[in-house]
Amino acid sequence: MDLQMITLKPSTPHIGAEVGNIDLTRSLSNRQVQEVYEALLKYQVIFFRDQEIDFAQHTGFAKSFGRLHVHVGGDGTASQIIPGHPEIRRQHFDASSKRVSGEVWHTDQSCAEIPPMGSILYQKVVPPDGGGDTMFASMYAAYEALSPQMKAFLEPFTAIHDGARAFDKNATTKYPVAVHPVIVKHPDSGRKLIFVNRGFTTRINELPNDESDAVLAFLFDHIAKPHWQVRFRWSDHSIAFWDNRCTQHFAIWDYWPHVRSGFRVQVEGTARPLAA
Repeated sequence: MDLQMITLKPSTPHIGAEVGNIDLTRSLSNRQVQEVYEALLKYQVIFFRDQEIDFAQHTGFAKSFGRLHVHVGGDGTASQIIPGHPEIRRQHFDASSKRVSGEVWHTDQSCAEIPPMGSILYQKVVPPDGGGDTMFASMYAAYEALSPQMKAFLEPFTAIHDGARAFDKNATTKYPVAVHPVIVKHPDSGRKLIFVNRGFTTRINELPNDESDAVLAFLFDHIAKPHWQVRFRWSDHSIAFWDNRCTQHFAIWDYWPHVRSGFRVQVEGTARPLAA
């Protein structure tokens, strides 16, 4: 990468980098946007420190990479909804919380016909003594670690992604359901990756139920191996921007009864996941 405007510090060999020499409270130049996006493509999730942004700055940064995605499905409690800002989700958890969102390996909104391209999470307040880390996993690296025989076996398959598996249950809500290939190709990098996740994927269509369950169990365990993961320790006013097309993530709830509070904006995807 020919960097002129930002700096990058890789986090692990497979995934993650911290971005420096940038101020997200200001509008970015075309060159800055290009370098940030190139960093996202290469490292799959990128991190920013000490960026005290407001709603306009948060959404403005996201709009540099595409239209904003509005959450689909039923996981929309009053505490998460920001009046007048349907594209922003409040992510606030404290001593009164009964659960937290994202405490399972998942790809955001994979139950949508066109899942979001990326997610940008801003943490305004983090627990005082650590905790509340988020883990990210590279689905490129997970795919590349499979045997040639397993890659060939999986490539013809499609899988069901059901919002009812992940979201808070509500009898009046119709949950989105989508069918996507098990192995997909990233639209920009062209690299192949695994596209099933424990949070949303319920079955492989081309297999009987018992075989589907066994193959998905293998893939879910394989995806969760630490070899292709990065663990991000949040600080106040830090940001994670992840490529939702090639990563999964897991939010760790180890900080009760302390507060972890922030906001998430997503960038709209441009096409359904592409079969490899």
